[in-house]
Amino acid sequence: FAPLLLAPSARADDCAQAPSPMHPPAAQVLSGTASHYQPLVAFDLAPECMRMDLHFGGALRGELTAPIAIDSSGSTLPASRSLSPRFRLGARFDSGRAWLPIILHGEYEHDLPTGTLQTDRGFEGQGYPGANGLDHELRKAFVRVSLGHYAHLSAGWTTSHWGLGLVANDGAHGWQPGSGRMSDPRSGDRVLRAQLATGPHTNAGLFAAVNADLLDGDWLADDDVLLPGDRAMQVSFATIAGRGKLHGGGLYGVIRHQETPSGAATDVFAGDLYLHTGVVLGTLKLTLEAETVVVTGTTELAPSNDFPEHDVLQFGAALRGSVDAGKVATVFDVLYASGDQNLDDKAQNAFKADPNYDMGLLLFRQVIASQTARGAFTAGDPDLVGVPANDLDRIATRGSASNTFAFFPRLRVRPLTGLELYMGPLFALAAQPPIDPFNTRITGGSARNALGGIPSRYLGTELDAGVRYRMIIGGSEITAGLEGGTLRPGSAFQRLNGTRMDNVHGARFMLDAKL
Repeated sequence: FAPLLLAPSARADDCAQAPSPMHPPAAQVLSGTASHYQPLVAFDLAPECMRMDLHFGGALRGELTAPIAIDSSGSTLPASRSLSPRFRLGARFDSGRAWLPIILHGEYEHDLPTGTLQTDRGFEGQGYPGANGLDHELRKAFVRVSLGHYAHLSAGWTTSHWGLGLVANDGAHGWQPGSGRMSDPRSGDRVLRAQLATGPHTNAGLFAAVNADLLDGDWLADDDVLLPGDRAMQVSFATIAGRGKLHGGGLYGVIRHQETPSGAATDVFAGDLYLHTGVVLGTLKLTLEAETVVVTGTTELAPSNDFPEHDVLQFGAALRGSVDAGKVATVFDVLYASGDQNLDDKAQNAFKADPNYDMGLLLFRQVIASQTARGAFTAGDPDLVGVPANDLDRIATRGSASNTFAFFPRLRVRPLTGLELYMGPLFALAAQPPIDPFNTRITGGSARNALGGIPSRYLGTELDAGVRYRMIIGGSEITAGLEGGTLRPGSAFQRLNGTRMDNVHGARFMLDAKL
């Protein structure tokens, strides 16, 4: 789903808005006078704030992950080493106040290339971490015409983000100073969109918008719900108040029709409520954000003789908060994603958060993603199951957090200008005991997990830690980071003999530059 890209209002009188200062400062200025990012190539075209800028960026991530047990036959996915590069090219034009009441805005943004380089890990299956290879992605190529704050009409390719990014996530809301997040997003939801919006209105900053979207890889528009060959159309509507203020929130609804290459259709409605609030007490700032999603409708995916069509009812909720004292802060994330307790009934209940909604380094991104990728193969191997079920490529979570209730508190420290350290434990339970389709089928329907054991709901405890350093060099922003973690699997990952899979360790380094 790709619900909303709200049109910004005209620029402030000073033509540019610097980010709020942080104490100690969030970035170390190594050269120049700029204290925050400024595009390397920028043109002031008129005294009334007409401006055009060109921006460039590059990111590189290297990742190491220990071996992971993936099926009941004792198979172990070997240790992985991957490299994820990204080069981004963009341009932006804004007419400012030059032609008031008409405001013209245009953006272009393209990733050339993006993706992951990784050697073949030797096991069949779909959706293994880092198996997507390299590609290019058009993120933005749109024009918006505004009549003051009364109406904004835009059309073209754009990214989409809403709330915490639980469902619609543009892949551009990663780690920021103070967030303490284990995040390094890639790709994102990209749509071919026509939008009519209005706002801001009243002191509350009320916006409203309606969108018509096309999602099709052939048209350079895609999101995490689509697989290769899928096509979707959707209409969404949204209102939001308090944008950029301490208190606010919004509601959106989206109606989506999606078809596979074989013609199987999915028709769903998603409703999403997002709220945020905060309190400032001297140098102490408390913030809280919440997002709740309900998805309902029908789907012809994974049909059976008994149920050619399934009812869809899924639920997700996320909470993010912080108590920030400047140098030291506590931050936390809570996530609930509904699971499916029966793969053979009429209902599909498993909610999958967007892969760019981060929740730790290993459990969801590596372990469950690898086991469900293997499950997509074993459930369809004709030598094992006779006649395979349909749409098995939908089994893999592809790094999304699903079927879980997870709590992730962290401590964040900024001892020096530009330097942040953060760490904390991730505690995770399953909303429903995790079920592997092949292992459950060969036992006559008795629930079994990916390793052949009787599943329980304790997924495990993961301890993660990270460090980031941000510097400003002549207005360019460079951020370097290192993160690592270890997962102690819970009883949800026990084998048939009662033993649990081995601990999983992993680490990654990151380098990001905005020029």
